[in-house]
Amino acid sequence: MNRVLVRAALALNVLSLAGCASIFKPSEPMISSPVKLFAVLPLKRVAASPEPQAVGVDVEVAAPDAERVVTAQIYAVMAESSTWRFVPDLQVEQAMREVHAAELEARALQLGKVVKADGVFYGTVSRFRERDGSEYGARHGASVSFRLALVSVETGATVWEGRFDQTQQALSSNLLDWWMFWEAGPKWVSARELSHLGVGQLLGELRARLP
Repeated sequence: MNRVLVRAALALNVLSLAGCASIFKPSEPMISSPVKLFAVLPLKRVAASPEPQAVGVDVEVAAPDAERVVTAQIYAVMAESSTWRFVPDLQVEQAMREVHAAELEARALQLGKVVKADGVFYGTVSRFRERDGSEYGARHGASVSFRLALVSVETGATVWEGRFDQTQQALSSNLLDWWMFWEAGPKWVSARELSHLGVGQLLGELRARLP
């Protein structure tokens, strides 16, 4: 009974906050380039940019395989909805043999031309830290930071960029984390689950800008 009451109270909080929030901001223009078929350039793992006040502190690097995990979440999120048409990952893997550019945007553009996609996602993962503890009791929450961008194969220009940077905290400590508990339930999520939530949030924002 107590669990039901907690969920009900959380739902009321979510509804009240959702009424004030909007994914699409009217000031942001719609993407004019037609993008019907998407491809995903495997994300790149990079070191996090040090904060100005953190001079002399070791630079943080995402955990090994972080880029593969977040890349997989992009496919997973798109597969959850029939509104996304995308090139299968195995086809992308084969096409990458013909991609030789060094810079990420150029690599994405090359990939798009090889697989005949309209737009290609590319980006970086700078933090991917697992929670310290279990899903029902953690000393520190999972922490993930990554950037996604979309290049138009037709124009060669990046038409959208988004960034997700989140460390899960107890809801009692930070009410702004309500959306995570609403999406994943009242638990401490794994870094993979957090990245899935982040990808879903960013692609939802992009979808609102597509014609």
